[in-house]
Amino acid sequence: MDISNNLLDLFNHYFEVIHADTPEKLRECYRLRFEVYYKEGLFPGMNTDDYPNELECDEYDERSMHYLLVHKPTRTIAGTVRVIPTDRENPNKKLPLEIVAGDLFFQDATAYNEIQRSQLGEISRLVLTLGFRTRKGENRQPHGGILNDPDDHFKKSEQHQFQNIDQHKNEQRRIFPHAVIGLFVAIVQMSVKLNLIYWYCNMDPALARFLRAFGITFKPISPVIDYHGPRQGYLGCIPDIMDNIHRTNESLWRLLTENGALFSKPK
Repeated sequence: MDISNNLLDLFNHYFEVIHADTPEKLRECYRLRFEVYYKEGLFPGMNTDDYPNELECDEYDERSMHYLLVHKPTRTIAGTVRVIPTDRENPNKKLPLEIVAGDLFFQDATAYNEIQRSQLGEISRLVLTLGFRTRKGENRQPHGGILNDPDDHFKKSEQHQFQNIDQHKNEQRRIFPHAVIGLFVAIVQMSVKLNLIYWYCNMDPALARFLRAFGITFKPISPVIDYHGPRQGYLGCIPDIMDNIHRTNESLWRLLTENGALFSKPK
């Protein structure tokens, strides 16, 4: 088996991403978010009494695109994520990051004010269920996967997957590097459908370091602030990120682009 295709094959064997485009699927997104953020207490400072129906949703959900990550062997939901586009009727209406940290954006981030608002969206509510984020050494985060040395984590995970692969044809399961990468499969698909060029993301800096180990690089555009835990504002240029992934991790590029169907190879 060609190693460059293994990640795509592993993902397709164990996972799929589903557009949450029905009321029933959206309820699953909201239910999962409530379960992780509030029942598990991973969104500090929030009160479960504010959500008597046990569904976590807000004013951005109606215009957002939502996806579910499903574990195929068990048909269980492994995670959810949404992408919030700018308001098409009022493009200057602020995205969540601009409300939370906009006044604190770094001075050199002002150039991004020239971005076409219609090409900008925010990655948000990136959540994995407990069973898909709990590994030895991980912090207690909604997205999991945060180790002290994310680069070493990726190298070990990749080595564990691909070594002696012909000797393990009868194994029932091979470990996918991390389910958070499955959520990025969904994020890329949503971004293509929404015609986005840029991503905002308000995330734990440890998650940004973790993603960087996979070639998914964001530029910090704000200081770290306390927003349900340490968070920092980031901006990503999607074509630049995809080109960097192609240079540094072609197997991941094949996965995220569906073997080049969503993004052409950089020249």
